[in-house]
Amino acid sequence: MGANSFLQMLKIAQQQEKLNQSSITTTHDLMAECGLDNVDCPICHNTGAILREDEKGYLYSSECKCMARRRSIRRIKRSGIMDMMERYTFKSYIAEDDERLKILHTARMYAENDYGWFYIAGQSGSGKTHICTAICSRLMERGKDVYYMRWRDESRQLKSIINDEEVNEPLERLKRIPVLYIDDFFKGSANEADVRLAFEIINARYNDSHLRTIFSSEINFEGLEEIDEAVCGRIYERSKGYRLAAPKENYRLR
Repeated sequence: MGANSFLQMLKIAQQQEKLNQSSITTTHDLMAECGLDNVDCPICHNTGAILREDEKGYLYSSECKCMARRRSIRRIKRSGIMDMMERYTFKSYIAEDDERLKILHTARMYAENDYGWFYIAGQSGSGKTHICTAICSRLMERGKDVYYMRWRDESRQLKSIINDEEVNEPLERLKRIPVLYIDDFFKGSANEADVRLAFEIINARYNDSHLRTIFSSEINFEGLEEIDEAVCGRIYERSKGYRLAAPKENYRLR
């Protein structure tokens, strides 16, 4: 074997060792972040990366297709609605009348589009959370990051930090997440602090047309306008074509 051939083999071996180590480190970091032990990939053997060789014999690392599935599961876990997603699907939504069929059809259309907001109003138990969760599930299947915000619970904490720049990361996340689902919006009474918080989040999202926002609420647009015209106006404009009123019948008793 000539010296040049030996040096080339040595170079390739060193390159492979470096790529292996780099791939393992990067993938282990991602796997640790995802925390996904329930995806078993026979292609990359759960390393998340595959070593390939180009036309000149140089090795390079490429991401395994299983990582798309791992990221999808991570999105579901981070969304906060993983348990609800198993029960609240489009398939399990009972649409036995024209009113609910319209809701189901509109929600499906929204979940396949890449723009706009969604607002559904109705009494407690009318199926609002079910249909909104089904939308979120479909959007996550399509690769969107979704966050679930239960307004009454999270607004209490957020109102106390709205002016604190050092600890307002939770608020900033609500402003930037690609898809935000606000459940039970303005549940109970809405005071000045509630309106201020709502405007802070909604106005930031209104100014970025790529961000999707989904609302379920017991308050219709007439009631919303009485609370605050600025908040109502922004939601009304962005939700064109996707404003719904849930039937008065209690969906949970069906």
